Amino acid sequence: MSTSSVQAKMSQMMIEKKDVLKRIIYSSPLMELNLYQVNDIFFEVPKDGYWIIDTGFELKFRDGIISAVWSSKLKSYVITNNSVKDIYLQQNLFVLENKNILDLNKFVGLKIIDVNFKTLEFEYVADYTMRIEKENRFVELILEFENKSKIQIAFIDYKLEENKSPTDFSFDVSTNLLISTKKILSIKN
Repeated sequence: MSTSSVQAKMSQMMIEKKDVLKRIIYSSPLMELNLYQVNDIFFEVPKDGYWIIDTGFELKFRDGIISAVWSSKLKSYVITNNSVKDIYLQQNLFVLENKNILDLNKFVGLKIIDVNFKTLEFEYVADYTMRIEKENRFVELILEFENKSKIQIAFIDYKLEENKSPTDFSFDVSTNLLISTKKILSIKN
């Protein structure tokens, strides 16, 4: 199979995956959401309305679940229509719960009116011959609700200076998961 036909097939698969995810998202108002973590340390910046965590974010709708989660199998983050537990596959995760995170419940019961995905092409080692292949991957999902509020979900890396919040965000499917609710944060390709 030629490189162009492989790329065309992968592009078609991404379109089909987006369609499945959108169908689930539009099936009902948001019924439930949870942040999952495996480490006790995570970034929470309530004044700016964002979190940087290490495991997953799960949204439940009438027709299914949408998760942005670390895939133990792929060794990277994915956006998929399975639960966090089904993709993460380890037993050491827990649901984050505190006053700031519980504030996310303001989105429960709201209908999503717009869904935007961002994809980027990544290279990876395909097999033992060290052959490099390219693949488009989801790196960001922005959900707009009926009240015009938004949730940004993105796979990122960042810079960190002592006694400061993370800065200089860039897309990365292997590092961290960002959830932002007060504004759409700028992330570099």
